[in-house]
Amino acid sequence: MTQTQEIAVSPSVRHITDVIEARIRSGKYPHGRWLPSEREIADEFGVSRIVIKSVVNELDHRALVIRSARCRPVVRNAAKTDLPGEISQPETRRSSIGLWIWPNPRQPGISTIVQGIARTLDPDAFRMIVASPHVTDWTEAARSESQFLLRMAQDRDIVGIILWYLGGETNLPALLKLREARIPLVFIDRRPPAGFSADYVGVDNIHSAEEVVKHLVAQGHRSIAHISNFDTASTVSERIMGYRRALKASGLHYRPELVQHAPDPTEGDPSEGCAALLDTLLGLPEPPTALFAVNDYIALRLNAALQVRGLKVPGDIALAGFDGIERWLPGRPFLTTANQPFERIGARAVDALLKHLTIGSEALSEHVLLEAPLSIGSSTAP
Repeated sequence: MTQTQEIAVSPSVRHITDVIEARIRSGKYPHGRWLPSEREIADEFGVSRIVIKSVVNELDHRALVIRSARCRPVVRNAAKTDLPGEISQPETRRSSIGLWIWPNPRQPGISTIVQGIARTLDPDAFRMIVASPHVTDWTEAARSESQFLLRMAQDRDIVGIILWYLGGETNLPALLKLREARIPLVFIDRRPPAGFSADYVGVDNIHSAEEVVKHLVAQGHRSIAHISNFDTASTVSERIMGYRRALKASGLHYRPELVQHAPDPTEGDPSEGCAALLDTLLGLPEPPTALFAVNDYIALRLNAALQVRGLKVPGDIALAGFDGIERWLPGRPFLTTANQPFERIGARAVDALLKHLTIGSEALSEHVLLEAPLSIGSSTAP
């Protein structure tokens, strides 16, 4: 330490820094976890937060914390002491962020969420641990998720988790373990289970679905079917709500027989399931003239099934989806859809997590809904 630095450190700052250093070296403040907030430390020692900012500067100088923009300092591993005569070298240490994603990080939309997270995280302060279930069965996937969350709760390097949640009420015990460990959670795409307060970043599914259906109504369609799936996620129920809201706003009656569920692609032949679904819809006394699918994957399977039947889209029947996955597929986009801002979802999830790392338990949970703007393709052209 130079003479100038020695003079700049007041006795109060030096005393508080020494106390905190002792707590770090004893393990009371474990490495990989954030320090108490400036307010908490200031209240404990009866000093101003300006003094505590100087304390944090001194802890940084002693290589006891990792500092990053918009983040609360994270404790370094101070277990090792320097040998006599050795020059202390600051340890390079990054805290870990857990990311649980489904169905597959290599899928275009999902990989774009991961890119948004990676581009927003400071690589010098954080590393990202990405995991996803390697099974197609929902029960096994939820079990795999629970195991991942419980491992994260016991990992001293984990300072936060971004979660594409599958487990519903079943995995609440694992979520509560993370809450006990004071590890903040940010849910993406799918809302937290009922009764569990946590940050959430997704899109305004209700409004976006409503805009898709209103577009179909504007094209002259009065009999519009909604093809959902058997997923119990909030995104699915919200898109049905948007569908029904658009019908009501357009003066159209809701007809339950026009809401059908696409077969699970992991069970049997999806093309046969879509063909049977179309048989049901097109055999109605008042068959639909337009189909709105809960996602683009189902919409594209429906399009293939319609072609097999010799029906033209949009000449014989209009078709719309949700997500905007054709942005990453070869050729020109065909579907009318709601384009999810996948990269922004990842970036905003990081912002929410950093808020908790900076403010701590005082930070209130927030739900952030992003716009998924309507993109009109030739599948609904008049």
